[in-house]
Amino acid sequence: MTRARCLPALAPIPALLFLSGCAARGPQTWRLVPQDRSQLLVPPGVRAASVSQSTFAAREPSWRAPCAPAGDALAVQKRGRRIRVTVAREALLKQPVGWLGDWTASAEAQGCLAPGAGLEFAIRILDSVPLDPAAAGRLLHSGGTAKGYVDLGLNNRLQVVTPIYRDGSDPNAPVTQIGPTTGTDQSLWVTVHMPDTVQYGVETAWYTFRPRADHNGATIVPVGAERRIGSQTEPAAAPLTNYFQFAAGARFYRLYYKADLEDNSITEIVIAAPTRADLDRRTARLIADFSLCRQSDPDLCVVIPRRVAVNPAVAVTVNGTEVRLLAYSSVRAAVAQGGGPRDPQEILPRLAVYKSFAGKLTRVEFDRSRQDILNLVLLGGESISWK
Repeated sequence: MTRARCLPALAPIPALLFLSGCAARGPQTWRLVPQDRSQLLVPPGVRAASVSQSTFAAREPSWRAPCAPAGDALAVQKRGRRIRVTVAREALLKQPVGWLGDWTASAEAQGCLAPGAGLEFAIRILDSVPLDPAAAGRLLHSGGTAKGYVDLGLNNRLQVVTPIYRDGSDPNAPVTQIGPTTGTDQSLWVTVHMPDTVQYGVETAWYTFRPRADHNGATIVPVGAERRIGSQTEPAAAPLTNYFQFAAGARFYRLYYKADLEDNSITEIVIAAPTRADLDRRTARLIADFSLCRQSDPDLCVVIPRRVAVNPAVAVTVNGTEVRLLAYSSVRAAVAQGGGPRDPQEILPRLAVYKSFAGKLTRVEFDRSRQDILNLVLLGGESISWK
């Protein structure tokens, strides 16, 4: 078993991590290493894809032994005001979907991690050993369409598609068709159809997740809207309705899908909470009793009208412009949506891909004679360019 003990010096993450200093052994870039049926991204400071265990130190004075997880994936030892974290890659990969995100949220709820620091700590763990980005994403996020919900965060955007009605028509006109519904195991895109006698236009609005000043969670804010009436499209100063005006304590968010088997439809619900642990509790209560959203939590839960579609996306930058993609899309998809050539092999000689590491965009090295980079899964926040 190959071990990596020395870690690169990282920029501090507020209220959480200050890494111990020793000279980094590996290159200070990400490196893409193709495998038989997957890809590995080797993090900066890690020597090679064969490294299966890594140890880093973090300053966390409030850490207590009971917060450490069971099993062999992670070992956490308290040493004064610091903790020493050992990550075992193979054991980590055997954990269920969302295990890492759930555990760090629990440690935060118990006071072992500073408020809002659970996500940064989870990412630091994932960035300490070579991993397939898709596997890293599934360890981080407990949701998915199989569970009926999708977690939302800073790398997400929300598209809200709202029909515009003719004067005098019923604003609560029934939905005549929902579909097709497309997506991945981490997101759904829902299409709503209304009769032409009722609808005469459509508004498409986009929302972003803006980090709070204390780095603990986010707020949802509109960033643009346009309305199409017939063949004419024009920008709008603000969405017709902002469905995401939650109470001041809202910091973490989840998009929940409630299926109605009787008419083959889906109701979308956005749940908010002041902490990740509370978000889990609110979700469990909602699943048990759908009426709770409207009756007891109207300031932290909103039922989206069935005639409105809310579609989650992840944001990446392509040639300096933000592009929004389905979750777990690839570099190839980003190139296509960003106006790249029909054959993306044309841009391989000048393609540049950057991925965040310790809060800073860091270059991804890859073999330019192969197309592996085009299949790299994007988790949001990456930067891609070829111009």
